[in-house]
Amino acid sequence: MGEFRRLLSYVRPFFKVLAAAFVLLALAGAVEILINALAAPLFDSVLASGGSTVASSRLRFIYEWLGITEENVLWRVAWGLVLFTAIKGICVYFSNYAMTYVGQQVVVALRTALYDHLTMQSLAFFSGNSTGRLMSRIISDVEKLQESVSSTLTDFIREIILLVFLIGWIFYIDWRMALLALLVGPPILFSTVELGKRARRYGGKSQESLARLSNILQETISGQRVVKAFCMEKYEQDRFRKSALALFQVNLKTVRLLALNSPLIEFLGVLGFVPLIAYASLMIKSGQMSFGMFGAFLFALGRLYDPIRKLSRMHVQVQQALASASRVFELLDTHREIREAAEPRVLPPFSRSIEFREVCFDYVRDDTRPAVLRDISLEVGKGQVVALVGASGSGKTTLVNLVPRFFDVTSGCIRVDGQDIRGLTLASLRSQISIVTQETFLFNDTFRNNICYGCGETAQEAVEQAARAAMAHDFIRATPEGYDTVIGERGQLISGGEKQRIAIARALLKDAPILILDEATSALDAESEQLVQKALANLMCHRTTFVVAHRLSTIRRADRIVVLKEGRIVECGTHDQLLEKEGIYQRLFRLQYENIDRAFDAP
Repeated sequence: MGEFRRLLSYVRPFFKVLAAAFVLLALAGAVEILINALAAPLFDSVLASGGSTVASSRLRFIYEWLGITEENVLWRVAWGLVLFTAIKGICVYFSNYAMTYVGQQVVVALRTALYDHLTMQSLAFFSGNSTGRLMSRIISDVEKLQESVSSTLTDFIREIILLVFLIGWIFYIDWRMALLALLVGPPILFSTVELGKRARRYGGKSQESLARLSNILQETISGQRVVKAFCMEKYEQDRFRKSALALFQVNLKTVRLLALNSPLIEFLGVLGFVPLIAYASLMIKSGQMSFGMFGAFLFALGRLYDPIRKLSRMHVQVQQALASASRVFELLDTHREIREAAEPRVLPPFSRSIEFREVCFDYVRDDTRPAVLRDISLEVGKGQVVALVGASGSGKTTLVNLVPRFFDVTSGCIRVDGQDIRGLTLASLRSQISIVTQETFLFNDTFRNNICYGCGETAQEAVEQAARAAMAHDFIRATPEGYDTVIGERGQLISGGEKQRIAIARALLKDAPILILDEATSALDAESEQLVQKALANLMCHRTTFVVAHRLSTIRRADRIVVLKEGRIVECGTHDQLLEKEGIYQRLFRLQYENIDRAFDAP
């Protein structure tokens, strides 16, 4: 019940609305009893043509309040039914509206809290959780909760209130007959609980299967070029079909449980009706109960089994919803790897240096294997350009990702102007860092909004100035709507070089003093690279820059080149100094140019 209690914590702010809904539901339940009470005079005075007066003696206060007499019983009962049904309908309508309002508000609050929590997670978290799985939690699981809180909970409360009124009513009519009618209560309760347990288990499996299905869909749509290039359409179709079939099989088990619920409750109800008929027959023959009173009891009993059947079915649905709630709260409870200090400091404008002090890092803390980075000590002064080179997997990208705290060091520390970055606010640290990567991410939005991303409201002149410096203004102006042209999902409507220049324009507009360039030109052709290099030269001017590059020709003018091997710094110096050492850098440099020469010499 932990999930249910946590769910209720989101309901508390709307307690007044809920209280009003409860009052309306209670009023609807009371009116339901009045409607039921009208069945007795209808049976006695109209259908039974002057039966016993036992019914009228038990219900005299209601008859007197309604002004029912032998002469006007038909019309009074008819108009009473119309009036009470109308009142009940009004109460149910407004209570449903109030409960749905609360349910929708709870779902919005929960979905927003989940989204806020996800956006604060570190990159390590997203590396370990697929996009489809996370989307399933936010959309599908919360949707299940929406159904539960908005509609199921409303019906659940209404049926419980009605059940309480009806049980009280049948006990008022005849407590012995009521006890006989409720003999089937324990078997119904037991079967409901058992079905609910299974439904919750199947509900969790169903949501997991749906998450896998969502992940396949997301990957296939995002990777359509790769799928088509390798002729893997049939493979992806089969993979999706198998996943959809697995979801179908789990859902079918849930449907079997739901389909079994109502017939089982109905059978138990009829089974319990047998001793009731025997008792009522004796009471009517002895004159201790009128035909009308028995008719009212049967009418109430029929209404009583209806909420019992509905509550049993809703219990199964609620258990499914709680399975989704468990998955949602599990995600909300996930530890955020990157946390701010208890009292973080605001980083003043960068002015001196960035220092790595004996930095070690590993994605997974495991003493049986070497760390990704080991004993990195390096100081970079303001305005310097530092290039990081080395074989793939040597730790270059990991090292620069530690500066904006995308990950936290395992040991050692990183200091900006003498302050450990773990003691700074993330906003003040990251606001002074711009990043341009090989895989540029652009939003399905206009050129203007992609360039302005993170800068708030910006004048058009400033946007165009950044675009000109990034060598992007001309191709943007050539598009049909200029800066208001939508560039498609992930910028699919523009080329790779144009994407990079938009990313550079974004970084220029941010105007941060620290710049990280991670393979910013490695995926470009020669002509595009030349344009991007000009844009990068404008971007790097007067900025402290970390450059990660495979193409050594792009880093010759760096103030310092740091060579990494297996997570350690093995060489450090200028381009000319490292060539003279005849070490790893010289070997990489010659190897790269030999490959270029071979490529040009090839027939």
